Amino acid sequence: MRNNLYTNRISLNSFKTSLFIVLLGLIITLMSCSSTEKAQENVTIQSVKSFAENEEISQSAVENFNIIESTDISNLPVQNAVLQISETNTNELELPDLPLLDWSDFYANLSHGIPDELSANSELKSTESVEKNLYEGFRIQIYSGPSPSTADTVAKEFRTWSIQYITGYSPETYTFFKAPYYRVHVGDFHDRTRAYSTSQIIKRQFPDAWVVYDRVVPWNVPADSALIRFQRN
Repeated sequence: MRNNLYTNRISLNSFKTSLFIVLLGLIITLMSCSSTEKAQENVTIQSVKSFAENEEISQSAVENFNIIESTDISNLPVQNAVLQISETNTNELELPDLPLLDWSDFYANLSHGIPDELSANSELKSTESVEKNLYEGFRIQIYSGPSPSTADTVAKEFRTWSIQYITGYSPETYTFFKAPYYRVHVGDFHDRTRAYSTSQIIKRQFPDAWVVYDRVVPWNVPADSALIRFQRN
């Protein structure tokens, strides 16, 4: 009898434990289902909200586009048309009254100077032209002939004579050969008039003296203030 009771108690306890486990599993299943449903509801709500917001944005964009499209800007200047479109898009933004710009004003503000490269080249060319002009001038030819000895003799005679009879300037002598003759040139002048007046002095001793165009030595050119005269002994 006691064994039967003990057996019945064990079977009852086992049944209670199984029932508890089954109930616990049902509770966990229900809880998971409810959380899943809530998550789906949240996702559905967020999707609906996003769709609604996008729908509102699209609707507002369409309205703005219709407003802009309905605006007549065919008879407005370009800048006024841009301001008109900006005002329709930003109703709350107040734009200040800006003066209209003209292309003439814009062109007047542009710098029309010479580029640095061109200006540097122009300065270089001007410097070269000045240096070239310094070596261009006039001399006085006192001999032209086939004899080199005669050319040397004439050059020596001129040096001796110029020291005695010319004041204010000591002209140099230049003996060279230029086919077909040997030539003797004297003096260095940038001014043709001054070369001519000096040649008139030299003609007193060398009648064949006359002014010719020639390369000169700049540092042998007489100063502008120099007074070249014939000196009588």
